Amino acid sequence: MQADTFAYARVVVRVRPFTDEEAKVCPEDSPVPREIVVWDGNRTLTVLDATNEFLPRKNGKFEVQKVMWSFVDDYQPSAVVHKQKDVYDAIMKPAIGRILDGQNTAFCVMGGAGSGRVYSLYGNSVDGLEGGILPRFTDEILAAFKREKREDSTVKCQVEAIDVSNETYVDLLSPKRKPGANAQQEYKLVLDPVEGTKLQGVTRVDVQKPADMLNIVRQLSQVVPKRNSCHTVTLRIVESFQFTDPEQGQAVTMSRRVNVLFALLRNMPLGFQRCVDIAVERDSGENPLGKVPTRDTAFTKLFPDLLQHGYHLNFLCCVSPFYEHVRETMQTLTVATKLSKLKCSPKRSQDEALVQLRTLAAEVKNLKSEMVKQSESTKIVQNELNARELALMKQEAAHHECRNKLLASSERLSIARTAFKLNVIRTAVHRKKFQDSVSKLRRALADVEVEKDKADANMVAASRETGEIEKRILHTNRQIKTQEEVNAVCEEKVQKRVDGETKLKKILAFLNASPEERLRLIEMDVEAKEQGRAEEEQLEKEMAKITKELEEMEARCRAIEKEFESVHQKEGVTREKVDLKARLSSMEKDIAGKEEENRQLRIQAETKSSGCQCVTM
Repeated sequence: MQADTFAYARVVVRVRPFTDEEAKVCPEDSPVPREIVVWDGNRTLTVLDATNEFLPRKNGKFEVQKVMWSFVDDYQPSAVVHKQKDVYDAIMKPAIGRILDGQNTAFCVMGGAGSGRVYSLYGNSVDGLEGGILPRFTDEILAAFKREKREDSTVKCQVEAIDVSNETYVDLLSPKRKPGANAQQEYKLVLDPVEGTKLQGVTRVDVQKPADMLNIVRQLSQVVPKRNSCHTVTLRIVESFQFTDPEQGQAVTMSRRVNVLFALLRNMPLGFQRCVDIAVERDSGENPLGKVPTRDTAFTKLFPDLLQHGYHLNFLCCVSPFYEHVRETMQTLTVATKLSKLKCSPKRSQDEALVQLRTLAAEVKNLKSEMVKQSESTKIVQNELNARELALMKQEAAHHECRNKLLASSERLSIARTAFKLNVIRTAVHRKKFQDSVSKLRRALADVEVEKDKADANMVAASRETGEIEKRILHTNRQIKTQEEVNAVCEEKVQKRVDGETKLKKILAFLNASPEERLRLIEMDVEAKEQGRAEEEQLEKEMAKITKELEEMEARCRAIEKEFESVHQKEGVTREKVDLKARLSSMEKDIAGKEEENRQLRIQAETKSSGCQCVTM
């Protein structure tokens, strides 16, 4: 940023919520607790008059740069409520880049008593979500400098903590000072050619890492709420560069400095208000030649460049919504509207040669980056050329392979054409042979049809003969059955007659015989009866066997009939008819033989029955 380029101070107004005690207190003529500050959701804050039915106060409407609304309204649960992180992002985040660029920056927290100044600066605890802007900033700024660190450079950070009470200064980090002690030590203001105005003999603590800074902030957060004076914390950051002078061959060290001020403005004297008014008149153009009386207050003596364009100014104005704090709220909002008119144009505290060195370092870095990019571009182009050459080689190989395949395909095509011609000739020959065979088959088919007609005629004749044979079989079966019935009747009569004659002969023989002969006859009769009984059993077995054979013959006849029907339906061959006739003739012979055997058995039975005529007495 150029020396003649100005930027306006950044002003953020924060409205805190009610405390537990305030939430229970109702203003006069109000049934519920009510806030006296109303926000339109943009940049306008309006202060209400609790004694006049909460109507807007005269001159109570203020236009500010930014509002951080932390008031919690139970009747508006959807209203935006800004937390500690939101406040930090609004006031601290935009300043990080300027600090890294080497520009002095100040963060001033102001407001009336009980407006939340200490809470906004430190928070309830330096760790966690309730941390204020100072502990959050210390954790981020050191990490940011570490990220931006150049080659052959070192970063050193020192911390001062000074309270300004009336015209005296209190060193809060002094090792000789006991916690809670009010003993004051006289410090002398001196003008250092490098650092500017500073307190001689004040304690500075070196900070190497964020944890060291958090320990200091934690220590201060326990002391500051107990005091009631203006509180300041200064971070003095020095970045040193060491390099070798090419002409002299000696090591040269150059450095740049940046100061970061955190100020908690409490119990400020009227002289400070006069300094602010004159600075506002000067920057607004009302009194361009006005000179800020920095010698009027101890705070402006310690930081004379604060209101003379030496810092980038950031103000966090804290106000209370409680009706008893309406006066402090009006004063704070009035000052906030004035502070937004202040201009800032801080100069970088660094060697002139350092600017050139940093520029050259940046150019070298850019050249290295450009070389890397060119190298990468060359590598990319070479890789692309290699890839294209490889693709071309692959295409050439594919072309050669396709050419070979085309030649092979041409050879196969010529062979296929020759084979096709041969197949045409072979097909013509086979066609002629096929036509000859078809004509032969047709002639054979005609002969077969003639034979079939003859076979059908024979089949009809055979069917007729078969019908006659079946009739004969049925007639024969009926004759056999009739004959069996007649035989049974005759056998029964013969048996009765034989039995009667036998009994009669036995009785006569028994009557004419002597007692010994009678006894012998009785024994012979018993033996004959036993023998006759055995022969009867043998005859019954033979009769059962003959009956079974007759049944088998009938079954065979039925099977032959089925076989004949099957043959008649399928082929109707004459030879099978002959076989069937032969089998029928054989069956007739068997039947005749069985009838003869049956007749012989009856004769034997009659003969055996007439063999014994004795009667047992």
